[in-house]
Amino acid sequence: MNLEEKLLKQTLAAIKDFDMIQDGDTIMLGVSGGKDSMFLGYALSQLQRRMKNKFKVIWVYIFKEFLIDCDIRFEEKRKYYEDELGISLEKVNLKLPEESKLNEWVGQSCQWCAYSRRVAMMKLCQKHNATKIAFGHHMDDIVVTTFMNMTQWRNLKVMAPINQMRTKKVTFIRPLAYTREKDITTVCDRREIPYSKCNCPVGETTMRNKIKKEIIWPNEKIIQGYTENIFWALMKDFREKYEHLHYIS
Repeated sequence: MNLEEKLLKQTLAAIKDFDMIQDGDTIMLGVSGGKDSMFLGYALSQLQRRMKNKFKVIWVYIFKEFLIDCDIRFEEKRKYYEDELGISLEKVNLKLPEESKLNEWVGQSCQWCAYSRRVAMMKLCQKHNATKIAFGHHMDDIVVTTFMNMTQWRNLKVMAPINQMRTKKVTFIRPLAYTREKDITTVCDRREIPYSKCNCPVGETTMRNKIKKEIIWPNEKIIQGYTENIFWALMKDFREKYEHLHYIS
């Protein structure tokens, strides 16, 4: 089995294991332009042909006006989606709220950026009658986010593969939960799927990056299966304690 087929099977397995997609669903995918969302767009386009459940995907490119350097080569990405996959990519301009402290305080900058994108996506869900939003978070993201919750907030809270908002009729799904970041990068490069590397001015100083570079990566070199073992332990705990709830991440 080649690596691309492996990732598609892992994506399909996560969708089935957590019952992420039902027949007739309309799913909103926010394409940030990075490798994860670009690959997820490709993967969902392939799985639409394989899955028994028939579903619709709305592809939306989130253009962050406040961080223009993060959003490069849009036309290249639009051309790839339209010419290679036959998919229309809608572009949405996004501004941060005036009260944001972008570049003044790293934590709040990231918080407002993520929050604003989610709000924009949920508004678009109403426009397109979508009930689910797909994120490109992969196994590494889930492990790192859980580390952040423990070390920053003293809370053992797992980034759930699927969660439903209590106040909105929107469910978040993470079909790439079983995939590794390095494998996504390799497949994108091999298939020449265009993507942008993160040029966020605060990207290198975030706690997320520190945990990856100073905890996760060094331990992967000395402990076999380090990230995978932590992930499956978290999934076991999630299933046992929280799967029957509307778990919010």
